[in-house]
This record gives sequence, C-alpha cells and structure tokens, in this order.
Amino acid sequence: MTRSEVEQHIFDTLGKILVDKSVIQEQPAPLMSELFLDDEDFNTFFTDLHTDFDINLPSQIKSDLSHLPDNSDYRQLTLQGLVDLILVKMEDGSRMDRARSNGENGDRL
Repeated sequence: MTRSEVEQHIFDTLGKILVDKSVIQEQPAPLMSELFLDDEDFNTFFTDLHTDFDINLPSQIKSDLSHLPDNSDYRQLTLQGLVDLILVKMEDGSRMDRARSNGENGDRL
C-alpha cells in the first residue's frame, strides 16, 4: 500500500467518525489533538486502523493521545505522522512475515 493510499484510508476512516470534517478538509496535516474525538470515537478510529491495516499501534500512543494533557508529545502527532507510523508498522510486519517464511523454508532443507 502506498503512502497516498494509507493517507486516503485514514481520512476516509475519520470522515465516517467526525461530525465536523472541516479540520481534515482545510488542513493538510492537522494534529491528532485538533480532531476532538471523544473516547468512543477515538477507540473506533484506532480499532478500525488496527483491523484495516492488520497492525498493532503502540498502546502508549493510543493512551497518550486520548488521556494525557495537550503538552504530551503524542498530542503533537499530525495525521501525516500517523501515516508514517502506519507505514513503518506495515513494513515491520512484512519483514517479520518474510523472516518467518524464510525460516520455515530453511528448516525444511
């Protein structure tokens, strides 16, 4: 999946959740804290990302974004930063899958 596909998927997912979509329509890289997601919406958003991308986002990011004060480092995470994080997690997962596949093939030899 390309960067633009991941980005579009994130924006589509937010579009289903947000009542006021102006933040994602008017800003190219809004901060996560500017989305004003309530706890239920926040959990839905991250659950959808986990399911759709088949990745585990660090629980620290989820808890920091939803519960810590605005000066938390993760509160400053932009949607573009989230795209980067997802791409890294997807690549890590692909590397692990390849390593497992190579290990299984190597064990048979």
